[in-house]
Amino acid sequence: MNARTRPLLLSAILTAVLLATTACIPLPSPLPPDAAASASDAAQSPAPEESTTVEPDDVGDVFAEREEYFREQQLPMDGSPLVAVTPAQKEFIAEQRAYVEQQGSTWTSADENLALALAGDACETAILNRHQVDATTLNTHVATSPLFAQLVPSDLQGAARMQAEKPIASVMVFGATFMCPEDGDAWVAAYREVYGG
Repeated sequence: MNARTRPLLLSAILTAVLLATTACIPLPSPLPPDAAASASDAAQSPAPEESTTVEPDDVGDVFAEREEYFREQQLPMDGSPLVAVTPAQKEFIAEQRAYVEQQGSTWTSADENLALALAGDACETAILNRHQVDATTLNTHVATSPLFAQLVPSDLQGAARMQAEKPIASVMVFGATFMCPEDGDAWVAAYREVYGG
């Protein structure tokens, strides 16, 4: 087993969320505290010459990078279920599955599909934001994500909503550390800032 703490993706939790229950089941953070602390320091001190604004001429480059990412990840765009195919995806799913099974739960193909979709969406968001990921990026992503909208009951507000989002965001961020590792540390730092350790 890898020394990193793995986020827990349980079918029961997602089913509970889908059924609009408000039970709080905390999940471990995606990376150990020392890694997140260094990621947080790095994420909070961007180089002064870096700009987070996408210039009109750069829009084409951003979309080209996104399309290239989808090709590299071999992510189907036709709505068919996602299955791990790249080495990074396979490692992510293997660790996620091992952790889930260690907890006495059963891993399903739906879990694999969801975990890959969450991570892929986070990586796409990072690309579209020119790899500038922070707490605002995470909050905006969660608030506008169709996946989160399907998994988190719309009537939840405040702390209850945060508790429902946290396990889903944990899986998303853990997956991003595999599927777009250049943005992984920034996602981890944003996750810790928004949801805590």
